[in-house]
Amino acid sequence: GITTEGLYRVSGNKTEQDSLQKQFECDHSISYEAMDVNVNTVAGSLKIFFAELPDPLLPYDIHQDLMEAINIPDKTGRLLALRGKLKKLPHVNHEVFKYIITHLHKVSQYSSENYMTSENLSICFWPTLMRPDFQTVDALTATRVNKLIIETFIHQCPFFFYNQDEVVDGPMSAPGSPAVVASAHPAGSTESHSEPRSFPIHPPPPPPLLAGEREAARQL
Repeated sequence: GITTEGLYRVSGNKTEQDSLQKQFECDHSISYEAMDVNVNTVAGSLKIFFAELPDPLLPYDIHQDLMEAINIPDKTGRLLALRGKLKKLPHVNHEVFKYIITHLHKVSQYSSENYMTSENLSICFWPTLMRPDFQTVDALTATRVNKLIIETFIHQCPFFFYNQDEVVDGPMSAPGSPAVVASAHPAGSTESHSEPRSFPIHPPPPPPLLAGEREAARQL
């Protein structure tokens, strides 16, 4: 399942997703493998779960702090600041965020097969994890920055949650830096793109999985 092309990007069957959600609400120990449901249905249900929480997993009162941290020009200083902001999260939010980011980091390690890099995954997940009000001008202008925040958390997961060294490739520049601005508007193109991402030929091993994620991985 984790090598499925377009995982979390390709939509699942809505009827199956609704049915799966109802069953999960009644019994949290259901086996997805036994139900023989499509992997995209399970992936879509997870995204819907976060989208329908009463409040976003990353509370609104921390958004400004995260935006200030991601704008720090120095990479190491930026990562340290972001890690410090995570300490402001309520304990439950922190643990769930750690769980989902760890999972997404693992998915990104198979990007050569599923084509879901940390950047692509952030595009799929930042709206549900941060859930901005798209009717406001501030939210619309912050879209690229919010995406970069989640992309950085995914790519640098070992640094943020497992006391490992920072990953040397991936999101390197702050949103307002020339590198990001130039890559977002390549010469001769009217289409907006984020900074190109690459993965090492021999990427570092992913951080240890939680027991719940190991079970989920077996069921995907």
